[in-house]
Amino acid sequence: MLKRICVLVALVASAISVSTAQNSPNFNFPVDKYDFGVIEEGTKASHTFEFTNTGKDTITLGTQNVRASCGCTTPSFSTEPILPGQKGTITAEFNSQGRPGNFHKNVTIYYKDQVAKMLTIKGIVEPVVPAVTYTDVQLKKSPKIVLEKNTINFGKVERGQKGVYTVKVNNSGKDTLFITKAQAACSCVTHKLLKDSKSTDEVSFILPNKSALLQLTYSPAADGLNRDVLTLYTNDLNNKRVSVILESEVVESLQQKSIIQEEKGQAPFGK
Repeated sequence: MLKRICVLVALVASAISVSTAQNSPNFNFPVDKYDFGVIEEGTKASHTFEFTNTGKDTITLGTQNVRASCGCTTPSFSTEPILPGQKGTITAEFNSQGRPGNFHKNVTIYYKDQVAKMLTIKGIVEPVVPAVTYTDVQLKKSPKIVLEKNTINFGKVERGQKGVYTVKVNNSGKDTLFITKAQAACSCVTHKLLKDSKSTDEVSFILPNKSALLQLTYSPAADGLNRDVLTLYTNDLNNKRVSVILESEVVESLQQKSIIQEEKGQAPFGK
């Protein structure tokens, strides 16, 4: 029995050791992914990631440590020494000029001859279109989209599972509201516009001073914290694009597991 327990403890210690090595204990990023949603071509989209030095050594970053996946993405970073327990930052800037369509770029951190972390930025670049000027009369007669909320947090989601959330959409304008299309930089969001909570019938418009329900199904792709943006396109002359931010934390399982587990079909410490 004692030998059996020792073997189990050794296996657990080995697994913890491997996991620690793979997760690089020096860099702790609470958030390592960012979705810009829709941006116009020519925009330089920038986001700053913050990390904590959770190791025992001082971290000093140079150009050899932080590298982008392409020339269209420029990284910058904290250049001062980062002591254990202190915070540092890495900024990724994407130049969208001449790059319409979806983008998905990485910034990789190399430290002590190994990959310490990979940061991801993504979004959708739309070509610049000539601005349209509307009269005051047209603007006053326009439909007006009002979302019950623009940020939805699904909380913890098991890996491979989906979350479903329903948001009320009001049309407080004077004309019929249409949601002409919706898109995201990932393939992780689908939507339906439902007549009401008692019906599964889909609708394509919302009359003035009426409402409908926007049902969102979210399948976050990566482990850890996720933030994805769904952009709704409407005929609201004052607000043609509306962003809905979806957040979640993907975990392996919502069930708590024992640190020491026996082989299948056998009870722990059985006779």
